[in-house]
Amino acid sequence: MSNKAILINAKDKTISEVVINDYKDIYKFCGFDLFTCVQMDAKGNTLYVDDEGLLNGTDFGFVVRGYDQPLMGNAIILGTNRYNGESEDTSLSIEKVASIVSFFDGGFDA
Repeated sequence: MSNKAILINAKDKTISEVVINDYKDIYKFCGFDLFTCVQMDAKGNTLYVDDEGLLNGTDFGFVVRGYDQPLMGNAIILGTNRYNGESEDTSLSIEKVASIVSFFDGGFDA
Protein backbone atom coordinates (compact mmCIF):
# COMPACT_ATOMS: atom_id res chain seq x y z
CA MET A 1 0.00 0.00 0.00
CA SER A 2 1.24 3.44 -0.90
CA ASN A 3 -1.45 6.07 -0.65
CA LYS A 4 -1.58 9.81 -1.17
CA ALA A 5 -2.71 11.44 2.05
CA ILE A 6 -3.00 14.91 3.53
CA LEU A 7 -1.25 15.80 6.78
CA ILE A 8 -2.93 18.42 8.93
CA ASN A 9 -0.11 19.64 11.17
CA ALA A 10 -2.01 21.65 13.76
CA LYS A 11 1.13 22.35 15.80
CA ASP A 12 2.81 24.11 12.85
CA LYS A 13 -0.52 25.20 11.29
CA THR A 14 0.34 23.63 7.92
CA ILE A 15 -1.38 21.31 5.48
CA SER A 16 0.72 19.15 3.16
CA GLU A 17 0.64 16.03 1.02
CA VAL A 18 2.36 12.89 2.34
CA VAL A 19 2.57 9.22 1.34
CA ILE A 20 1.28 6.57 3.73
CA ASN A 21 2.78 3.10 3.24
CA ASP A 22 1.17 1.46 6.28
CA TYR A 23 -0.71 2.44 9.42
CA LYS A 24 2.55 3.05 11.33
CA ASP A 25 3.16 6.07 9.08
CA ILE A 26 0.05 7.68 10.58
CA TYR A 27 1.66 7.50 14.03
CA LYS A 28 4.99 8.75 12.65
CA PHE A 29 3.57 11.79 10.86
CA CYS A 30 1.09 12.75 13.58
CA GLY A 31 3.02 12.00 16.77
CA PHE A 32 0.38 10.10 18.72
CA ASP A 33 -0.04 6.53 19.98
CA LEU A 34 -3.70 5.80 19.35
CA PHE A 35 -5.99 7.08 16.62
CA THR A 36 -9.69 7.29 15.97
CA CYS A 37 -11.37 7.80 12.59
CA VAL A 38 -13.78 10.53 11.55
CA GLN A 39 -15.71 10.04 8.31
CA MET A 40 -15.41 13.31 6.40
CA ASP A 41 -17.72 12.79 3.42
CA ALA A 42 -19.68 10.30 1.33
CA LYS A 43 -16.68 9.79 -0.98
CA GLY A 44 -14.83 7.86 1.72
CA ASN A 45 -12.35 10.48 2.91
CA THR A 46 -11.43 9.59 6.47
CA LEU A 47 -9.62 11.68 9.08
CA TYR A 48 -7.24 9.84 11.45
CA VAL A 49 -6.81 11.88 14.64
CA ASP A 50 -5.43 11.42 18.17
CA ASP A 51 -7.98 9.38 20.13
CA GLU A 52 -6.62 10.76 23.40
CA GLY A 53 -6.12 14.35 22.24
CA LEU A 54 -8.63 15.80 24.71
CA LEU A 55 -7.14 13.78 27.57
CA ASN A 56 -3.37 13.97 27.17
CA GLY A 57 -2.77 17.71 27.47
CA THR A 58 -2.42 18.47 23.76
CA ASP A 59 -2.75 22.25 23.52
CA PHE A 60 -3.20 22.69 19.75
CA GLY A 61 -5.81 21.48 17.31
CA PHE A 62 -8.25 22.36 14.59
CA VAL A 63 -11.89 22.37 13.61
CA VAL A 64 -13.32 21.11 10.33
CA ARG A 65 -16.30 22.95 8.87
CA GLY A 66 -19.32 20.68 9.13
CA TYR A 67 -17.95 18.69 12.10
CA ASP A 68 -19.16 20.07 15.42
CA GLN A 69 -16.27 19.06 17.70
CA PRO A 70 -12.70 20.37 17.99
CA LEU A 71 -9.97 17.87 17.09
CA MET A 72 -6.78 17.98 19.12
CA GLY A 73 -3.32 17.42 17.69
CA ASN A 74 -2.29 16.54 14.14
CA ALA A 75 -4.22 14.37 11.69
CA ILE A 76 -4.01 12.44 8.43
CA ILE A 77 -6.70 12.28 5.74
CA LEU A 78 -6.84 9.11 3.65
CA GLY A 79 -9.45 7.75 1.29
CA THR A 80 -11.32 4.60 2.25
CA ASN A 81 -12.67 2.08 -0.23
CA ARG A 82 -16.34 1.75 0.75
CA TYR A 83 -16.56 -1.82 -0.58
CA ASN A 84 -13.63 -3.45 1.22
CA GLY A 85 -12.55 -0.91 3.89
CA GLU A 86 -9.01 -0.65 2.54
CA SER A 87 -7.19 2.70 2.54
CA GLU A 88 -6.72 4.47 -0.77
CA ASP A 89 -5.64 7.88 -2.05
CA THR A 90 -7.63 10.78 -0.66
CA SER A 91 -9.72 12.59 -3.25
CA LEU A 92 -9.28 15.89 -1.40
CA SER A 93 -6.74 18.52 -2.42
CA ILE A 94 -4.58 20.57 -0.09
CA GLU A 95 -6.54 23.65 -1.18
CA LYS A 96 -9.89 22.05 -0.33
CA VAL A 97 -8.68 20.95 3.11
CA ALA A 98 -7.23 24.42 3.77
CA SER A 99 -10.63 25.94 2.96
CA ILE A 100 -12.47 23.83 5.59
CA VAL A 101 -9.88 23.69 8.43
CA SER A 102 -9.28 26.35 11.09
CA PHE A 103 -6.40 26.00 13.56
CA PHE A 104 -6.34 27.01 17.21
CA ASP A 105 -4.01 26.65 20.16
CA GLY A 106 -4.26 27.10 23.90
CA GLY A 107 -6.11 23.88 24.63
CA PHE A 108 -9.76 23.05 24.89
CA ASP A 109 -11.79 22.35 28.02
CA ALA A 110 -14.01 19.33 27.45
